[in-house]
Amino acid sequence: MNATTRLHETRDIGLFLTGSGLWFICVGIQSIFLPWVLISVLHASPFQFGVAQMCLMLPVLALVIYGGYLADRHPLRRLLTRLYLIAAMVALLFAAWCFQGSLSYSMVLMYSLLFGVLSAFCAPAREAWLNVLGQRQLQKIVTINIGIEFGIQVMGYALGGLVSWLGVSVMFLLLAVLFLTASVSVARISTTTLAKPQSDLLTETREAFRFSVKHPVIFPVLLLNGLIGVFFLGSYFVVMPLHLSQLTDYDASLLATANIVFMVGLIASIATLVLAGGVQNKPRMLIVSCVLASLVLVVMPYVFNRWLLLTLLSGWGFLGGIALSMGQTLIQENAPARNKAQVLALLMLFFMGGNPVGSFLLGTLLEYWEATSVGVITATVMILAIAVISYTYKLWGSHYDHINAAT
Repeated sequence: MNATTRLHETRDIGLFLTGSGLWFICVGIQSIFLPWVLISVLHASPFQFGVAQMCLMLPVLALVIYGGYLADRHPLRRLLTRLYLIAAMVALLFAAWCFQGSLSYSMVLMYSLLFGVLSAFCAPAREAWLNVLGQRQLQKIVTINIGIEFGIQVMGYALGGLVSWLGVSVMFLLLAVLFLTASVSVARISTTTLAKPQSDLLTETREAFRFSVKHPVIFPVLLLNGLIGVFFLGSYFVVMPLHLSQLTDYDASLLATANIVFMVGLIASIATLVLAGGVQNKPRMLIVSCVLASLVLVVMPYVFNRWLLLTLLSGWGFLGGIALSMGQTLIQENAPARNKAQVLALLMLFFMGGNPVGSFLLGTLLEYWEATSVGVITATVMILAIAVISYTYKLWGSHYDHINAAT
């Protein structure tokens, strides 16, 4: 590979990561100001809070497979550019709406559903394009991308923590500007994919699902990511904010700080993996990190000391970063080139689709049970499920020859 080609590849990856980073800054902003509005302004019950968080990811369950189908058939540069632009238009609409009146619970649900729809189409397209742009150093680029996707949300948390001073309409306006900038960034990427002939959606979906179910690595990794979505994301978006609200002097800045330290732990794990040059036995590392992260769910509801809780959340983020990196790399390495985006969409379906299930489930449990009991139940179910999956698919000692074909 000559210097010019390497320069273009580096430039394209930089523009891609910029667009992805701006998207996830917006995700970070929303992760603070929407829960703050629900808890501090609308005074939503735990059940209402869980429903609102469920709506944010509910469209993923219905649309992410179709999103993967479109990503396999349409030029990815054009697709992502348009999706980011639509997100900017939606945020601008809600900014104008909030400027004219106050934000209601139904408006929060509406925005959550709309953003969930966009996420369902963005996620598989983004992951498929990453595989094309970073195929020469796939594990390293995937790991760095995860670090940027989640780590840069720290900036979003800091901005979201200003909602009580700036107001919700200004937050939506900021989102519109960031989404628009992301659209401009990815539009400048020189590398794209060609449009492919249209084929039957159900046939392609069945083919991708059949391949994934029969694969000795992909299917158990999908199952583990589903568990992470239900119990870890559900705990992150429902249990953690509600637990923080029980601390003295709770406000949006405390929620922002908690999210920031979680992401600091995640960034630390990404840095560790990159500096270490990757991991040889990724399935085993995935299992260990998931088990240890499950134990955090038992301890967290008992901790009411602010600094101890923040330290615990940082460790949880470190383990989460390892689990996410191992899971995504295993899928990227083993997904076939023909319908890679749809297999990656299955990963999003299991991971992100588990969030609304977990949000609704944990929100309902917290309505009737103490948080300490819910934490023990969650961790117990998670660890038992990990043990069953690992034993059934012999994941602990698995060895495989990955495909790693992007074209």
